[in-house]
Parts: sequence; structure tokens; C-alpha cells
Amino acid sequence: MKHTIPKDIYKKTKEWVKTLPASEADDRYQVIYPAETIQLPAPLSVDPHRWVSTCSYDEAFVVSIPEGRLMTSHMYVITPDNKRLADLELYDARYEAMNLDEPDYYPGTVAPLFWGWNITNPYSHGTHTVFGHWFFDLMPRIHLLEKSGIPIDKFVLPKLTLAFQFESLKLLGVPLDKVIQVDKPDFHLKAKKLVVSAVPLVIGKCPPWASHYITDQMKNKRKIRKRKGYERIYITREDALARHVANEAEVLQYLQTKGFKKIVLTPMSTEEKIDVFASARIIVAPFGSGSINVAFCEPGASLIELAPVSFVDNYFWKLCCHAGLDYYEMLCQVEPKAHVGADNIIVDIGKLDHYLRLNGIVNA
Repeated sequence: MKHTIPKDIYKKTKEWVKTLPASEADDRYQVIYPAETIQLPAPLSVDPHRWVSTCSYDEAFVVSIPEGRLMTSHMYVITPDNKRLADLELYDARYEAMNLDEPDYYPGTVAPLFWGWNITNPYSHGTHTVFGHWFFDLMPRIHLLEKSGIPIDKFVLPKLTLAFQFESLKLLGVPLDKVIQVDKPDFHLKAKKLVVSAVPLVIGKCPPWASHYITDQMKNKRKIRKRKGYERIYITREDALARHVANEAEVLQYLQTKGFKKIVLTPMSTEEKIDVFASARIIVAPFGSGSINVAFCEPGASLIELAPVSFVDNYFWKLCCHAGLDYYEMLCQVEPKAHVGADNIIVDIGKLDHYLRLNGIVNA
């Protein structure tokens, strides 16, 4: 029998829970962190602020679905009454016409950690391959599962191929023999019990609990080897596919006169990155996933983000606030590219000098 992707949805997981008997609903849905609205410090910038300081987060939950299913490599969550849970997925119309075979059955408790896009083709990278999404939209779901107290037999993730994926799973205590790796788009699994945790990006980008979990597990619970000479660092995107600094040679020439060291992140292990950022007091970085590592800085450090005027994202501001860092958004002109967020960044050296002097970051 072939299975199609269900058209019917519950917009919120709680809507499905409300269809259950009251006695059963309490066992199926746990609120791990209640909804909250918080005020975070505004950026310490000369440029106009591009977002408000009020941040709202929906409740972070874990839901237990008997005989629940996962469909497609996007891992849509399907309830026993054959409806998708829309607040646990990133819908992709390219799957609409797909027919799936009977699901593989797992007679235990299964928890997906994945959220996002995962259609395999030579021109697309899945959410799990993007450093920032991996660390702050996927891995914190482990924390919610741990807080639920529900023992998990198997976790589900897309095919793992990158060093940081293996390294972080080890640091977070997830053995590879407990991971089911999905390597085909027409994936279909049914579990005796499917346990699904809320998606940080969906309930509110970069919630405090997600940031604190990653920092506590990967930095605070291990011995940090601080590195002399890494107090001032510049994160290059020369190893990235897009959003390069167009005049990076000029930027580096200037920063080196201020004692900055250029850092290329891709060749470094996860533990090396943690050590380097824990050593840094001032970071200058173009907007990008590499700045996820500011979570590992010591409180009181500073991030000057070289932000393209064509793209607005407050993720790293939030991350700095949660970690106790000073955050500066320096708006930069761009070389336009075809894809949103891919524009190359043009840094005004005089403006950068001014930002370095703000509040005595660099006095000379």
C-alpha cells in the first residue's frame, strides 16, 4: 500500500492533544519551559537599531504520540488520525506528490531531532549541515527530551557527514548506535511511541534555555584550554559558499594593526573552536554561522558583527545577550547577489575604526 503526504494538519500540537481524553492528554504533552516575554539589552551601535528589544517565546514542549509516524526526509510528524503537526515541521511543496511505501516499524521509543529542509540534490545543503542551525535549532531538542524524563531508544537525524555533527553528539552524550540516519527523501517510519520536542526556531528564535544548554554541556562541563594571543580575533568567511567580505584584505590589514588574529573555522574541531572563543575578548565577524561560537565566550566579551544592510537577523544579538556579551551591529553596504542573504559585504574601514573605539574597545 502506498501512502501520500496528509493534507490535513493541526496548526499547533496542542490542538491534537485536545482531541484526546483528558486523562490521556496530561500524559501526552509536557510543558518543559513556559511561554515568556523578556527584554534584552539593545545593541551598542551607532547605526539605527533594526529590531525591538522585546522577545517573546512560546512554550517549549515535548509530545508523546503512540503509533506516531515520521514521513519524508523532512521528518513530518504524523498523528494516529493521519494529520501533520504543522508546528513541528518545515513544509515543502516538493513532497506533495510523493508516494511512500509502508512504514518501517520500530517497537520502541523514537525521537526525531531534525527540523528543516533535507531534499537531496547537488545544489542544496540540508538544515543539519548548516553550523548555526545544527547547534541552536536541532541539538537543543535533546535538552527538552532529557527534561521530559522519557527514555529514548533511538534518535532520528539525516545522514551525518560533517565532523562537527559527530563531535557535538559526543559532547552532548548521544552515542551513534542510538541514531537512525535518514539517507533517502521517501523515508517512512512508525514507532510504538514517537516522542517529539519543540523546535527552538519555531517557538522563538534562540530561546535562552537553548543557548544555556549548549554552553553548559559543551563548555562549562569540560576543561577549557584558553589560548594566549587569541584575545582579539577576526572570523573570516573565506571558507564559506557565500556572503564574503569583498574588501577583506583591507579589513585584515587594518585589524592586524590592532592586534587581531584571523580565524578560519572550518578546519578546526569543535573543541578547538570552544577554546578559541573562550579565549577571545573582542570578536569582529561578518554575519554568519561562525558567530554561533560566541556562546562559548566569557561574559563581558564583545562581538562587532559586520551586518549586510540587505539582510536583517537578530540571532547573534540574542545569543550575545544570553551569554553576557556586548553586541555591536555595524551596518555594511553590499555587492548584491542573486540569492537573499548571499550578498558580499563591503566594510567601511573608517566606520570599523569608530566601532572599535566605542566604549574603549580599542583605544589606539
